[in-house]
Amino acid sequence: MLKPPILSITGMLLPELEALCASMKEPVYRAKQILSWVYEKGATTFDRMSNLPKSFRTEMEKKCSLFQTRVDAVFRTDDNSEKFLIHLSDGNLIESVLLREGTRITACVSSQVGCAMACRFCASGLLGLERDLATGEIVEQMLHIKNRLLSGERITNVVFMGIGEPLANYDNVIGAIRIINAPWGTGIGARHITLSTVGIPGSIRRLSREGLQVNLAISLHAPSDAMRQQIVPANKKTGIQAILAATQEYFKATGRDISFEYVLIDGVNSSKQDAESLARLLKGIQCNVNLLPVNPVEEFHLAPPDRETVEIFYETLQKYGIITTLRKRKGDDVHAACGQLRIQNTKFYGKR
Repeated sequence: MLKPPILSITGMLLPELEALCASMKEPVYRAKQILSWVYEKGATTFDRMSNLPKSFRTEMEKKCSLFQTRVDAVFRTDDNSEKFLIHLSDGNLIESVLLREGTRITACVSSQVGCAMACRFCASGLLGLERDLATGEIVEQMLHIKNRLLSGERITNVVFMGIGEPLANYDNVIGAIRIINAPWGTGIGARHITLSTVGIPGSIRRLSREGLQVNLAISLHAPSDAMRQQIVPANKKTGIQAILAATQEYFKATGRDISFEYVLIDGVNSSKQDAESLARLLKGIQCNVNLLPVNPVEEFHLAPPDRETVEIFYETLQKYGIITTLRKRKGDDVHAACGQLRIQNTKFYGKR
């Protein structure tokens, strides 16, 4: 088991690290030097930071953890995606995914150890919620992925679509987004960062006041409360209309179109009538819909619709003027696709 950190470098904003350097009687520019080593040069130990005085590096090692996580295994998929098994300092395991699509390279990161939302198609919530991830634990997932990229590759997009409900770990997720977005961090533009949520209205409104133009994706999966509560039990506490009202506040504050994620499940939410109901529900909302046939999770025994049913659903939304995308299935051969990530695995498939 890894030793728990005293202070986490990857969880600090620049002003916090500057204050730490000043408290150690070092010039504040040391903070940017450290962050450059971590985010630009891929340093994972203080020893590599050759432009820092050795005595300072020794003191930093005593006070701080540079990395509080490690990669236990990496599994490559047939479509050139990679799933990372990340070992946390308390012994828990989470998963992150690297997705390649031409020049678009996406890091899919987790925000919690487990999930309390218990969506009926998603493996992430099978064992419930263990705990929130710290800011640094979120950021390090991206750094582990970045440090594995091939020469000439760079992460272009980050999606909070891994294990956990990001808005249920609000402060740590926002802290991670600010680090990922910062020029002294990984420098990824806010418009290339997507936060996916089942929909927590109060937190969506709070997000609209952060001044961050990140993309907001709502895991909707149904056109009515009655149907959604069977798929997303957390809907009982909110209701679709409250979620939609909050998303409109987010759109007004940021100007960013809202994405609605819709997992198609055979015999549950995938009929032409369901598509028509969804189109009516979203009428007048500046949005797009991402369709994804459900991925297999052995505990749920759910099946995706056949190709014809999927096409009819897609074409119906298009006919009603809803911008619709049919997402490609990626990573399912190593259980890295949407809904398949777990907090711990005893079964692994794929190539190391």
